[in-house]
Amino acid sequence: MKNSIRSKLITLLLIATIIPFGLSIIASYFYTKNTVTKEFVNTNYDLLKRSGNDLMNYFNEIYGIPLSIYSNRPFLSVLENGATAYIEQNSAEIQRSLLGLYFSRREIEQLHLYLTKGKDDYTVYNAKVSSRGKMYNFNQIPTYRNLSFSRDSYYIQPTHPIQNYNNLSDFRIEPVKQVVSFHYFLNNVTSDQWLGFLSIDIELSRINEIFDRIYKKGEEHLFVVGDGNVVLYSSEKQLIGKKLETKWYKKISSDRSGETSFEWKGKDFSGVYVYDKIKSSNHQQWTIIKSIPYKNLYHNSNQLLKITVTLGAISVLLVIILTIIVSFRFTRPIRILIRDMQRIEKGELAVSFDTLGNDEFGQLGKHFTSMVETLNDLYIKEYKLQIENKTNQLKVLQSQINPHFLYNALQSIGTLSLKNDGIKVYRLIMSLSKIMRYSMKNNEDFVALKDELNHIKDYLSLQNERYDGRFVYNLEVDEGLNKVKMPKMILQPIVENFFKHGFEKQQKLGELNISIHRQLDDRLKIVIADNGEGASEEELEIINSSLSEGGLNTNESIGLKNISDRIQFYYGKKAEVKIESVKHENFVVTIILPIEMTRGEVNHEGSTNR
Repeated sequence: MKNSIRSKLITLLLIATIIPFGLSIIASYFYTKNTVTKEFVNTNYDLLKRSGNDLMNYFNEIYGIPLSIYSNRPFLSVLENGATAYIEQNSAEIQRSLLGLYFSRREIEQLHLYLTKGKDDYTVYNAKVSSRGKMYNFNQIPTYRNLSFSRDSYYIQPTHPIQNYNNLSDFRIEPVKQVVSFHYFLNNVTSDQWLGFLSIDIELSRINEIFDRIYKKGEEHLFVVGDGNVVLYSSEKQLIGKKLETKWYKKISSDRSGETSFEWKGKDFSGVYVYDKIKSSNHQQWTIIKSIPYKNLYHNSNQLLKITVTLGAISVLLVIILTIIVSFRFTRPIRILIRDMQRIEKGELAVSFDTLGNDEFGQLGKHFTSMVETLNDLYIKEYKLQIENKTNQLKVLQSQINPHFLYNALQSIGTLSLKNDGIKVYRLIMSLSKIMRYSMKNNEDFVALKDELNHIKDYLSLQNERYDGRFVYNLEVDEGLNKVKMPKMILQPIVENFFKHGFEKQQKLGELNISIHRQLDDRLKIVIADNGEGASEEELEIINSSLSEGGLNTNESIGLKNISDRIQFYYGKKAEVKIESVKHENFVVTIILPIEMTRGEVNHEGSTNR
């Protein structure tokens, strides 16, 4: 059964377990993903930073190589006075000192020395010192030209093919090696005399050792970029020594926010770029960049998701099995009761179970068994009650025949009086017939205010003819209240009391005022006031006592009592009935009813206050 308790219980239990569990998995995944991703990015940034520090330490080591020149007094004297002053002695000193610098580090591929005094230059390549050369214009080497203007102590030239300084070296190895060059501005510290330039070309083995270990080859990429966007190191070997002009690098080079990572989605790569910008002691900036694809970035979180989902699927399966078992055991007694109820509906007054357990269902089964036994005893009595009810219905039907016959007879008399010019008689008969018709509508408990007022007007029209104009009445009703629903036949008994108790005994002109207004609390206030005999304080106390619950009825208050009881039945404490009177002056009945109230609310309210 689609709408059975069992299906609803299974659905509810599954929703109550699967949805929170699923939401917890999703929340845990995204939280873990973000946390792991952030931690992974931070770890890689720390790795880049340490590698950058290693690179700077290495560069500082290379930078320290020429410092030994200043402690080598004979070689420093050669730099100050030139190589040609004592050519044989100075040539030997230059050769010995340059070879000492060359063999100080195994990474040194080539040395070049330029002396300002005499414009002589030498190179050391492949462990051989070249013969003396002449460089009449040092500006042909851009780095020398820049150093002469800036007077910086040194400049690091990013990766480039090894060059032949002044054609002094003999290059015979193909392909040409890639090197990083350190160019030094040599001067006498004490006299500030410009001595010349020293260039040291180092091969990339040590730099490769620093950076090869911090990325996964084939999956991730690493770039080290120096001045002029020239690539010092790259996992893509073909980019070493070239300018890097990609869009993502332009984003990094122009960034001034201090960020160290950003996401990138492109045709060739989708993932995260992590980078660090470092500066060497000569204020040159180097940028280390690592690209991490999403599959590597989210690898740990995806593995965790797989484990969580697998455990979750197993847990959900167990929950489903337990839910089905619990729902079947829980709903089995209900199904047994429904089956027996259906049998009872067909007239089989018997139950087919001994017990449903000791819990609430067991108690329900015992009471159900007792109820069936009671029904079985009362089954014969029910036939007698049905026969009596049919008899009563027939009597009620017969009692309705006379009012209908009387109403039709009045219609015929009215028509006959109209044919004989008895217009006044016709109007009175029509008023009487309307009153009877309104009273005969037993299927309506509530009517519109307009219908109730029309009934009062018809009633007052007959009374006016009866008493030959000895009274007047006024009717005041706020606009927009005609369609407000109210209990039927509430006003007419109160108006009738005016003629029955307060009008016949007096000699003055009778006056009846009916006012109906909407209050600020959205309730209907009905006031019916007359200038009749009124009631004394003792009589008023008796009437109010009769209106209270349990009070004794009198002949004068029985109509008011019925009205009060009906109003309390329909509205409960939301409605009020008030009686005020001054002996020989007036009698005022005030009724306050809720306006906005549906029929279902009325019946419920009334039932709770009976």
